[in-house]
Amino acid sequence: MEIFVFPLGRVVFYPSTSKPLNIFEPRYVQMVKDSMASGTPIAIGYVDDPEGEHIFHYGQPLSFVRPVVGYGHPIILEERIDGSMMIFLQGQGKARLGQAIHSSKPYIVCEAEVISENHVVDPHQTRDFVTLNKVLVSWITNHVPDPSNREQFLKNIRSPEEVIGCYASYLVADHDMQQLILESNDINEKIHIVNGLIQSGELV
Repeated sequence: MEIFVFPLGRVVFYPSTSKPLNIFEPRYVQMVKDSMASGTPIAIGYVDDPEGEHIFHYGQPLSFVRPVVGYGHPIILEERIDGSMMIFLQGQGKARLGQAIHSSKPYIVCEAEVISENHVVDPHQTRDFVTLNKVLVSWITNHVPDPSNREQFLKNIRSPEEVIGCYASYLVADHDMQQLILESNDINEKIHIVNGLIQSGELV
């Protein structure tokens, strides 16, 4: 499939989450509008060096973006007089970026292959997952003081992938570890990684 690429410095996007984004560069404003008109998803590409040169060549992979990305579809929350906008990017899936496609668009368009994942929690991981869930509920209770916001937050965390996505988005401070969790294709491995971070005291 084709995918629009939004490169961001050390930002990871998980398929089971939604990410608010303030869009102000004209090329990315155009990307959002084109995505909504065509149904083409937007991927957030993790850039290791935000200050480096982001040069790409058609027919070749992007050298400055990690190849495994989360992608989704935008919802415009606010369009401002200056042309900028606030959006929610609603996660839809995970993909591996291929080569950049020759395009007249002012932003990057790439080939991408959807990555399938195992979402079934093994019985021997059930206890660890229950622990993760309890720790997450406690964190939300302590960090989201408004009762209505807290209730809405909890309603949106139902599946194991949503729980892990919430951990990786809010409680894992190390950006490379966030990307490592994204790149894992097995929910049981993700549970193991996050549980290890809890035990070692490395979460926020």
